[in-house]
Amino acid sequence: MSIVYRIDKEKGFTAVLWDGVVTADAFLAHVRRLSADADWPPPRRLHLSDLRTTSLDASMDEATIEKAAEIYANQQNKIAGMKVAIVAGEPFNKAVIFERAISRYGASAIVFNFPNIACKWLNIIGDEVAHALQQLRDQLRGGKKSPRGGRP
Repeated sequence: MSIVYRIDKEKGFTAVLWDGVVTADAFLAHVRRLSADADWPPPRRLHLSDLRTTSLDASMDEATIEKAAEIYANQQNKIAGMKVAIVAGEPFNKAVIFERAISRYGASAIVFNFPNIACKWLNIIGDEVAHALQQLRDQLRGGKKSPRGGRP
C-alpha cells in the first residue's frame, strides 16, 4: 500500500502510518517527500511512525535503510535533536536498524512495541496520535487523496 503522514504544527508532532506491503522505493520516496516538506519537523521535533499494519517487501534491505538515514542526514539541521518513536510489529528488527542509523545523525530514536508507551516517551497525548493515525488509515483505505503528496 503506502506510507502517509500528518504534521500537527500546533501540537508539535508528525504521525506517520505505514500500511500494507511497503517496498524500498516507496520508503525512499516517503523519506524524500517528508524531508522536503517545509513544515517538517514541527516545532517540538517529535515524530512517531506506526509500522504495526505493514510488512516489508524483500527489497527493504539494510542498504535501503542506511540510504534513508543518509537522506535525512542531508537535512541534519532538521533531524538533530529530534525524538523519533517507531512502533513496530513484524518489521521490528528492521526498525531497530533504522533506529541505530538515524541516531548517528543526532536524532534520539527508539523502537517500541506499543503506541501508548511511545507516546509517553514523546510526551504527547496518545488519543491525539491515535486520532491522527486513524485519519491516515481512513485516507489510505478509503482512497482519499491528499493535496500535498501524502500529507492531509
